[in-house]
Amino acid sequence: MPDSLFENSKLPQITILKTTPRLSQQQLFLKRRCYIGISLDNPVFYGNALQAILSWGCERFDYCLVVLGDYLRRYNEYIFNGLKGLPAQQASYKAGDTFIKETKDIFRQFSEPKMQMTRWKSCLETEEFKKSSEKLNNLYASHLDFKASVQRDAFSFIKRKKQKLSVPMQEAIETSSKYLLEEIAVFSSLSERGWKVELYPGPELGVLVDIAKGHYLDIPQGLKERVNVELRVNKSKTE
Repeated sequence: MPDSLFENSKLPQITILKTTPRLSQQQLFLKRRCYIGISLDNPVFYGNALQAILSWGCERFDYCLVVLGDYLRRYNEYIFNGLKGLPAQQASYKAGDTFIKETKDIFRQFSEPKMQMTRWKSCLETEEFKKSSEKLNNLYASHLDFKASVQRDAFSFIKRKKQKLSVPMQEAIETSSKYLLEEIAVFSSLSERGWKVELYPGPELGVLVDIAKGHYLDIPQGLKERVNVELRVNKSKTE
């Protein structure tokens, strides 16, 4: 679905590759709020590419929430740097602070309440997250197919990064699975709070595709209602 409306030639072109579940653009843009999860290790969330994604979202939705995935990084701090507990948390917060400092000029171009930012830790403090997390963790412990789906995504990530591991492969997969369960629970809680459309410049998690297809019954309501929009950023214009 090429984007013919995005005409700022100074920024990369944004294209919708697909939505999960499948929606027409008309159906998608009837929803008036979106969120963008920021992965601090993804270079697309810096510079002109970041500005293009934010501009694209703000042009098409009334409100856009940026969710900074800094505290979530504590799992990866253990997998790749061997940090646990407070040192892992401190490293994650520092990465978030650095991102905010490096991108402040970009975010300054967008005003509240049109554009809002929240940091990951605050997402874990909501009642919606706590309920979703409990339900997903119970499902992970009791439903072999769901557990396998989560671990497939974890294994795929760890396999790509295996040269950088600071812990044994199996431990890395288990830690990455915890990362995914927390991430999915936050997505569910955001959906329950009205942020049902996720914009992300990359493919949807396999487990979330399975959920969208109705493979699991005992799933938090928020996950049944969310929409993932996979975006492509034309990298030839990002520099």
